[in-house]
Amino acid sequence: MKTAGKQKLKTFAYLITCVAALLLTACSEQPSDTYSEYQARLANALDTPPAEASKLGNIKLNTRSFDTQSTVNVSILQLAQLNSCALSTLIAQHNSQLGKVATPATQLIYHIEFIKAAPACLQTLDKTSNSYQQITAAKHEKQALLASYFAQFLYTNTELKKTWQLTHYELDNNFNGLVETELALQRLANIHKQISTQQYQQINTQAIYQSLEQLNRFNFNQALITAVRKQTHLNNQTTAYLAQIELNQLCDPIKNKRQAQVVSNVFKKYYLAQLQPYQAQLTGALERLMPHYQALWLQSSYLDKALKPMLQPEHPGNLLNGLKRSAKEHVIWWQRFYKTCEISPI
Repeated sequence: MKTAGKQKLKTFAYLITCVAALLLTACSEQPSDTYSEYQARLANALDTPPAEASKLGNIKLNTRSFDTQSTVNVSILQLAQLNSCALSTLIAQHNSQLGKVATPATQLIYHIEFIKAAPACLQTLDKTSNSYQQITAAKHEKQALLASYFAQFLYTNTELKKTWQLTHYELDNNFNGLVETELALQRLANIHKQISTQQYQQINTQAIYQSLEQLNRFNFNQALITAVRKQTHLNNQTTAYLAQIELNQLCDPIKNKRQAQVVSNVFKKYYLAQLQPYQAQLTGALERLMPHYQALWLQSSYLDKALKPMLQPEHPGNLLNGLKRSAKEHVIWWQRFYKTCEISPI
């Protein structure tokens, strides 16, 4: 009885802890909430209604079918002749999955392992046999289609596909998962390079599952891209709103500069103290991950037209350049404000 009572108390305490954690997460202020407060305080201090906010939409990726249709198959009779090599087990396991939905990752791994196992298996067969000819043809076909399988993996596997879609979760200042996500992307980019350079034997297919597990655990990519797009959008929106303010009237030396001082305080409290450091963190994280995004998506055999401008280094729509530019233009307006009003930003 005492043991049962203690167990109930432990369970109750655990539930209370979980509820408290959920409430704390739900009540904590998100960076976009801070930005909304910044915009509202500016509008109040400037006595000017804020511009109607435009909503940030999802990136629309084109749905397409990838060229992964295999035309060469190993027959049951030929499979029986392969019982002395690892390829036999691999094909048998793959065939046992027929009728089941294989994930893009599973398909990619199967074709890589087939290519890796084929050479050793071919050495056991007569070069004039049908089995030898069929396996050789299958290997060549899979090598030719492997880049398409990898592209399909990038655009249809859940952990990678959702990278470019908006999420309600926002990164906090801790940026938990950055290191793990960077390593996961690095492993996948390395496999992509090995496919491109035909270094099939060096590919560690288990690293694919390991990387996906890390990406799914932290969901850092999706949260980072969402945060970068949101902060860039809000910067541009707020700068456009401020550009409508007549600084000569706001900073009229004949009038008391009290209003200008209040406006300055809003900038210092919200943007300088909170939003600018957060955006600097976003910039740092994106600078670390952008090379891997480019190595995976930009250098893929298929590049969606919606992603191309966001990843191309010199394109105006590049995510990293866009965030930096939006922050710079926002600060430039404030520099004009302080110069015109002749008040100190400190």
